[in-house]
Amino acid sequence: MKKDLSRFLQSRFNMFLYAVFGWHVARVFVFFFGTLYYYFHRSEKQCIADAIREGLGPDRKAYNIRKVIRNVFRGIYSHYYEKLFIAYEKPEKAIRFMNRNIKDKDFYKLRTILEKGKGVLLVTGHYGAIEFIPTFLAARGFNVSMIAKFKTPQLKDKVYSQAEKYGIRLIDGSQEGSILRAASKELKENRVLITQCDEIEEWRPSAKQIFSFLGRMTGLDRTINVIQKRTGAEVIFSVIHRHHLNKYELKILDCPEILSRLNQSSKISPGETVLKFLEKSIYESPEQWYQWKKYFAIGSGTYPVRSKPEPRMRYPFIFKPLFENAQ
Repeated sequence: MKKDLSRFLQSRFNMFLYAVFGWHVARVFVFFFGTLYYYFHRSEKQCIADAIREGLGPDRKAYNIRKVIRNVFRGIYSHYYEKLFIAYEKPEKAIRFMNRNIKDKDFYKLRTILEKGKGVLLVTGHYGAIEFIPTFLAARGFNVSMIAKFKTPQLKDKVYSQAEKYGIRLIDGSQEGSILRAASKELKENRVLITQCDEIEEWRPSAKQIFSFLGRMTGLDRTINVIQKRTGAEVIFSVIHRHHLNKYELKILDCPEILSRLNQSSKISPGETVLKFLEKSIYESPEQWYQWKKYFAIGSGTYPVRSKPEPRMRYPFIFKPLFENAQ
């Protein structure tokens, strides 16, 4: 089995070093081992750089491309550090860190929606500190459920153990046949169900609903819309923007707010709405997105013309784990 960056960083030797030297030193190790990994996997590194250049499109001159590429790799290393931190750190210490370092002024929006009693489908992406979202919400008293799927058995065991400590309910993402049913059940219990909208390998593109995401034409995945119609749950978009490794900001937006910011018609579906806003977020902060290596798997790659560096977006199969070890 090919060892990708995720497996490499979670090798037994590396995990031993993290445990022995603590998390402050582990941060240095993760960045060092990440740099080492891409030194020996230069084709993968080049693929990410090429994806960034193409993904930013005709207006990439508005960006400092070399700086963006450098910051994207720093973002990738930061993501893995956060993943390991939240999976292995003691909950009380992790909660103390999140409470101290994450700005959370948008929580009232989530509480207001839950008062309707139909649950919340919280859609996020491979953006910023995604690993903190479920634990941060659970620590603040929300009933959280999420889909979980893993590449390494040791992380799966640890995350299930950690999720129990936080009171997070997990749905096994490998049992695809029952995901829709399980998701509906969680939402009908008025829980917050977290999923990702940019799992490119999980997309089920529609042949009829074609749209552009980061300049590449693809079919729209309709799963989010199906779940929303089946349960009546409200769809919201949320990310934790990483300013640096000690400063974060939780952002929560409902669909009407997103449409207003995008100057879009209210006729577009919730699924397309959240993808468009993720695209906008990526164009504004490309270093926050760590799915660039999968960029060329999106659709046909036909680049539509746009006037200036603004958002564009894509679509995936709905439910993917926040503690997913694939990324």
